[in-house]
Amino acid sequence: MELDVLIQKLSLIDKKLPHCSNLKTKALNEKTSKGKSVILTKEIVSHYLKYFQAVKKLDKVKDPEKWISEALKHFEIYYAEIKTAKFRIFSHQSDFLSSLLPEFLYLLYDKFVISQHKDFIIETQKDLVIDLSFLPYSTSAINFKSKRVDVAILKPCSFKVNKEKLNDFNIALIAIEVKTNLDKNMIGGVEYSVQRLKRTFPLCKYYLISELADFAYEKQNYAASAIDEILITRKQKRSEVRRDSTKLNPIDANLMFNHLKEVLHFLETAIEAPVLLSKRLKKGKLIK
Repeated sequence: MELDVLIQKLSLIDKKLPHCSNLKTKALNEKTSKGKSVILTKEIVSHYLKYFQAVKKLDKVKDPEKWISEALKHFEIYYAEIKTAKFRIFSHQSDFLSSLLPEFLYLLYDKFVISQHKDFIIETQKDLVIDLSFLPYSTSAINFKSKRVDVAILKPCSFKVNKEKLNDFNIALIAIEVKTNLDKNMIGGVEYSVQRLKRTFPLCKYYLISELADFAYEKQNYAASAIDEILITRKQKRSEVRRDSTKLNPIDANLMFNHLKEVLHFLETAIEAPVLLSKRLKKGKLIK
């Protein structure tokens, strides 16, 4: 199949899927530059389309635990294919491999979260407002500070300043940063921005999700951090895989299922307005 046809097939898929969009960009670049990797790029696109169609065939599966288990089987097959030396044609900095797990999370939330919460939206590669300042300037009365996250569940919010509506303003409910190998410097790098995010959106849940741990986790304690949870999806250290790449664990389906249950439970409670202070006083507890 010609590259033009394959690119057109990618164009018909949801544009919010980060791995698909990444692959489409690379295919377009290969076509424009007439590079040496056209044949290999065509093979990768074909593998992806096969993977995507296999996951789409699970649309009728209503049980989230079963869907996660089956979808991850196809995920691992595709992941193993594109990780081989044959297909190492894209630079590490291009985030090709690392965009696959965020895409899986998007598909998971789209199927099992948005189906229950129609007023929420999911975004990928999104700049979230983490802080804002009101200023007396005539040109700009408000200044936003943002942080990019890989996946976010948001509630659209109408926000006006000086009678001017601000476009694309959302309340952050779930924010996720995804890594392939998570080290302690990466964790330290997001802690401060997460604190600022939660000052603006105090109910937002923030997750760091990585395939592998690249630090001595037994010596670390992030309980005091504003990060709600750190998930290591393969339950494995990077050093183990470095020694023997054939010993890469599959992503743990039960871990992902429990994560989904946690997200759903949180969203169900988050949308409920707090009980009136007078009623809370009768219980003697004013915050929770």
